[in-house]
Amino acid sequence: MIQLRPTTAHVNLETLRANFALVRAAVHPDAKILAAIKGDAYGHGAVQCAHALAGAGADCFGVALVEEGRALRRSGITQPILCLGGAGPQGAQEALAHSLTIMVSSLAEASALNDAAQRCGKQATIHLNIDTGMGRLGVPPHHWAHFLDRLADLHHVEVEGIASHLAHSEDGHGVVSTDEQLRRFSEAISIAKGRGFDAPIKHIANSGAILNHPGSSFDMVRPGLLLYGYDPAGQQPRIPVKPVMELCTKVLLVRDLPAGVGVSYGGAFVTPRPSRIATLPLGYADGYPRGMDGEAYVLIHGHKAPLRGRICMDLCMVDVTNVPVVVRPGDDVVLLGCQGTESIDAWDLARWADTIPYAVLTGLSERIPRRS
Repeated sequence: MIQLRPTTAHVNLETLRANFALVRAAVHPDAKILAAIKGDAYGHGAVQCAHALAGAGADCFGVALVEEGRALRRSGITQPILCLGGAGPQGAQEALAHSLTIMVSSLAEASALNDAAQRCGKQATIHLNIDTGMGRLGVPPHHWAHFLDRLADLHHVEVEGIASHLAHSEDGHGVVSTDEQLRRFSEAISIAKGRGFDAPIKHIANSGAILNHPGSSFDMVRPGLLLYGYDPAGQQPRIPVKPVMELCTKVLLVRDLPAGVGVSYGGAFVTPRPSRIATLPLGYADGYPRGMDGEAYVLIHGHKAPLRGRICMDLCMVDVTNVPVVVRPGDDVVLLGCQGTESIDAWDLARWADTIPYAVLTGLSERIPRRS
């Protein structure tokens, strides 16, 4: 299909594979690697990223939804797929049909999977989620032993893993510290083993833990943002990964405006001098963050061009008055990536929009094609 709009997200699968290799070299050699590709691979395109990572040696994949796992299976992915968010009230049958592994946080979830597996003559493969301090999903520690005792009565579920999630792995501090969460996790594993659940895969380490807590690998690690080129704390990562995505467009229109002219809705920006304003063909309907502050800019001819006025649904405007090269319609624009000696990354966009890079990357809409 011919692409009529010039806005494109370029996804460098070679960089993704290289990032994976750096993570592989940084963790315990016996640890499996679950590549997190939920949220359409953090906005990078789940199917293409999964196939690239499968070729790079990913042991399994992490999704949030049964629907995400189903899409990967239909694309030909054969590695184990763990639904980190569970199967939901209606998802047990579909999970079994596509051989998905399910993270279980309650006896009700385990029972639903057990009943569905019994009906279709299968075993449901599950990982048990213990809440060590995230306060989101998982069995509370004071219910853990009782939960395991009840789970022993369910004969159509196979416990392959025990897992938890770290709340402060970027810095290790919080209401419950990372060290305390790791201690609680080890205790939960011991309790499970004492009740006959010697699961072969124990996992708690996310990207932050891989970077900051090397002793947290256990049997498997779950890199997410790190695979796509970013430290979750916004620092220069100890593992030298590189951003996988570039977001580019082309100048749509250039106008010379006199001083005193309002730009975009509400006239929030007024030209302080005669200005050259370039209009770009993307806006918040593309997921380009609407609320970015006055520090935000794009790159044109290797120079910074600051955003001016409110970002519209389909358009935004930048000031090219100080760009030393004449800017014309059709010129290349980088919104995320490198041009010349300048660069913009997802942390820059996140800071300008007062959000996090996860939201920036996953927020890029489907109407921006992902090209590799």
